[in-house]
Order: sequence, then C-alpha cells, then structure tokens
Amino acid sequence: MRFYQENMREVFGKTLVDLGEQYKELIVLDADLFTSTMTVYFKEKFPKRFIQCGVAEGNMFGIASGLASLGFITIPTTFAAFAVRRSLDQIYTNICYPKLNVKIPGLYSGFTASKNGPSHNFVEDISIMRSLPNIRVVAPGDNRELRSFMFKMMRYNGPVYFRVPRVEPVILFEDNYEFEWGKGIVIKSGKDLSLISTGIMTGVALKASEILEREGIEVEVVHMPSIKPIDEELIVRTAKNTGCIFTLEDGRVYGGFGSAVLEVIARYYPVPFHMIGIGNEVIGSGSIEEIMKTYGLTPQGVSQRILNIVKGERYVK
Repeated sequence: MRFYQENMREVFGKTLVDLGEQYKELIVLDADLFTSTMTVYFKEKFPKRFIQCGVAEGNMFGIASGLASLGFITIPTTFAAFAVRRSLDQIYTNICYPKLNVKIPGLYSGFTASKNGPSHNFVEDISIMRSLPNIRVVAPGDNRELRSFMFKMMRYNGPVYFRVPRVEPVILFEDNYEFEWGKGIVIKSGKDLSLISTGIMTGVALKASEILEREGIEVEVVHMPSIKPIDEELIVRTAKNTGCIFTLEDGRVYGGFGSAVLEVIARYYPVPFHMIGIGNEVIGSGSIEEIMKTYGLTPQGVSQRILNIVKGERYVK
C-alpha cells in the first residue's frame, strides 16, 4: 500500500483526521507549523477543533493542559526541539504533574530537521522525556506502527510523548501489526550478539546485520518502540540468548534509549554492552544522509563499529 511508504509526517497528519472522526473530544493545537507538521489536514477537516497558537510553544502547552483538565484530549504540535527544549517547564508542571490526557508528538525528531541545523535538529528528547514522571515515551519504527500506536494512545488516559521524524521509513510490519505498550519485537534471530534499536534506526539495524552476516556474525535484531514502559523481559531474554548487547538510536546516548536498556541489563543480567548513537556533538546542517554518515549511523558505519569492537574485545563471541 502506497500509504505506508509515505513520509511519516504525512501518515501522522492523515491519521489525525481519522482520530478526529472517532474522537469528538480531540483538539489539535498548532505553533504556526501546520503545513510542516501536516496538521493542515486536521485544520481543513475540523476547523473548530484546531487552535492556532502562533510561535508561542509554552503558551500552547498551557492551553493544551487547560483543555485537557476539562475533559478534552489535546495534541499540541510543533517540532520536537521546540516542544521539549522550549516548553519543558509547561510539560512538567502543567501536564506530567497532574497526569493530564495530552499527547505530544515530537515532529522532525532526531536529525530529520536536517538542513535547518543545530536549532532544529534535536537528539535529547528521549533522554529528557523518559526522565519525567507520569509520561509514556514511544518511537515508532515505520508508518504502520505509527498509525497503530496513535490509535492505541487515544485509549490511554495520560500524557504520551512520541517521535514523528521527517523521513520515509523502511517498511517493517504487515497490515495487521498492532502496537503494544511495553513490548518489543524480535525482527531477526541470531546467536552471536543482539542489536536493540528504536524508531527508524531499526531499518538501519537490519541492513547492518546483513553486512555483519557476511563477516560471519549472526545478529539478533530487536525493535523496541515502547521506550517507557520498556520490555524488560525481552531485553533479559535476548541478553541470555547472545551474551552481548549493542543499542542503536538516532539520539543522545547520555540518558537516552541505550541507557534505558542498560538500566535493565545492569539490574537483571549484566553482559557486555555498547551504545551506538549521538555522543557529545552538536548536530549541524546537511542532508539526512550526510548527517548519518558523519556520525557513523549508516548501516556501513554501524556494522564497522560493531566489527571493531568484536575484533578488539575478547569477551564477545
């Protein structure tokens, strides 16, 4: 189906319209980015349930929390950088603290703001949002998962943060796929090491595993869309299966997705562990392909990094 090969922001915008049909209490708020976030579809279909807040994200989140306290389900929309970095106080105090029913999409997450540079590329969102109380954090891997998740989040009464990168993702799942809170999925089996990834990086993980197979290394690829809550049982099971874990994310490794996995491993089943993601660098400007190559997040870069570690450390099979 062509629908599932579209850019994720397109699927996000179209799914908002479907949700609007089903949930009359849904209100979408915008920070003057509706043609970029694709909330233009909702605006055209439901103009009375679309609130233009202008370039004032903190105010937008305040309005979203006020409406949620009256029984509405609100979705305030802007780029991830402006949602989290610019509006963190409102998210914490007005949404997470009272556990209000606000769903927060982080659009253009990771480095998919691309040529907009350091002000728009944003890789700290997982680190920040998973540390907040009462909020769930999700990074869908493809369009089917994004759509399934969005319907699932509407049935959960509480705040949610989810990533919506500006990218046409690799197709991971069939039409009948259903997202589940706190559940990961083994995408590919292997016995030598585990590569646990989240969001759109699972597509990269799969391609990297194919490169490593040609080097004689069998990789178990695990997709982990639900970051908070996280699938502790699956993490421990894959650690026991291969005895070595790598994590892969298009986010900051300090407190990010890899740290969430490591917290589970450290508590229940310590094994050799390595995180692949963004370190201490500021993400500059360029095409998505250029940025991924610069930071070693292409399939070739990821597989080479794993190979270097495997060859240099005796405890890896």
